[in-house]
Amino acid sequence: MLNKTKVSEVQVYRRGATVKRNGMAELAAGRNILYISGMSESADRENFKLKFPEKIRAVNLQVVSLEDLGDNVEMESEQIRSEIDDIDYQIETCELMLELRKKNSDFSGRANISTEEQEKLMEALPGQLMQLHREKDKLEDKKEELEKKLEKALKEEDRPVILAELQAEEGGSFPFILQYQETASLWKPKYEVQYTDDRSPLEVRMKAQIIQNSGEDWEQVKVTLYTGNPSASNDLPVMPSIQLSLYEPPKVRGMAKAAGRMESRMVEDEDCMVEEECAPMLGAAMNMADLKMDTAELSEEETMKAFVLPNLRDIIDGTDGNMAVLQSFSVNADYYVLAIPSVDSHSFLTAEIRVADWPLPPATASIYLRDAFAGEVYVDPTRDTEILKLSLGQDERLTIIRTEKPRQTQDVFLKNVRREVRAVSIKVLNTSSEAVKAVIKDQLPVSTDKAIEVEPSQLTDGALNAETGEVRWDLTAESQCPVTFDIEYKVSWPKDKRLNERKKYI
Repeated sequence: MLNKTKVSEVQVYRRGATVKRNGMAELAAGRNILYISGMSESADRENFKLKFPEKIRAVNLQVVSLEDLGDNVEMESEQIRSEIDDIDYQIETCELMLELRKKNSDFSGRANISTEEQEKLMEALPGQLMQLHREKDKLEDKKEELEKKLEKALKEEDRPVILAELQAEEGGSFPFILQYQETASLWKPKYEVQYTDDRSPLEVRMKAQIIQNSGEDWEQVKVTLYTGNPSASNDLPVMPSIQLSLYEPPKVRGMAKAAGRMESRMVEDEDCMVEEECAPMLGAAMNMADLKMDTAELSEEETMKAFVLPNLRDIIDGTDGNMAVLQSFSVNADYYVLAIPSVDSHSFLTAEIRVADWPLPPATASIYLRDAFAGEVYVDPTRDTEILKLSLGQDERLTIIRTEKPRQTQDVFLKNVRREVRAVSIKVLNTSSEAVKAVIKDQLPVSTDKAIEVEPSQLTDGALNAETGEVRWDLTAESQCPVTFDIEYKVSWPKDKRLNERKKYI
């Protein structure tokens, strides 16, 4: 007979999990052979542990299949099948009895039975038929339960089995623990960011989406989530040598080859697909609040952080994810409306946060403006920057109109150059009832050749970044008070050359 085990604790990593299962074993004094079930098909068979009381020693441990064991192990499925066969016989008997009772109620061919006896039989018949139907229904319900039990037993028998040869100093019933690494499990962090107003901090909840496909439900188990991976490479880094040599440019042998090399250097950006979410509908006019969930207990391990989830949990197999709240905290933010009308006609509510105030891993964040779902963004506090800029969604308080004036080109004969005058007008209007802090950005082209000159002549107090060409205006837009920013600059280049203009994202 197999020694069954039940999952009691799981330690889930960003990839994989450690599963601990409990069981009981009856051992005799001396040598014992145990067949222990529970390890999943997706488990790492080379990394498992069996833990017994100290007086029990292992002689041999190996992972086998029930097919390899033959008749050495009594199969639970065979016992269940035998029980189902017995119930099928009982159901068949009930059906025969029902038919017999119905036939006995037909007195047309029986002249030797009195009217009084017929009445007695007819009075007793409904109760007898009802009792047989009830008995049949109970048998069919029991058969259905056994069929589910059989299905579960067959799945269990398809799993790997640990053959354990043990030596015990004395006999008795002993508890044991089976521990193994589960490969079909992971967890992903996800944030919920709640914005209330420009004067309040952001309220952040870090959630965990726990996924496992081990083939069984982990019911009422202790769950700990680790921020790292045990499968990460244990190899120490090796520093290579740095070698210098003179660069010789390749010889171009044809336009086709040159074009091929240019094409090979092109990289396409991946589009980020975001699933739509629906805001919950509130029906009754009650004072409703977000459903609260106990947060996890954080502990600092030697190489990673651990979140110990409160209470025992059910982690269902094969679902889209079991959600748990790990941490809730407030983070101070500097809010403003960002507009780059040369790129996008919309404005965006933006929060600037110190990276030191967000000591959590990168993850997707669901943004809520008060109770309205505003979309999802990816938050990466691990980037090499001190300030984290977080988009909170489109902001409709500002209306921005950007107008490019016609370019004026003229030739400067004495200098043998061509000069072009470019001008842009940006009008900002705050349509809300309150003042709005805003950042408006535009840009000047940047010369990559000494023969090309870019000379700004008007920026309306905008701050120019000469390296990137960015022009920035920081302002507080008052309600219904339009503000206009003008940009004008000159571009000069050799008259006999053609000016090439392209956009490069940094």
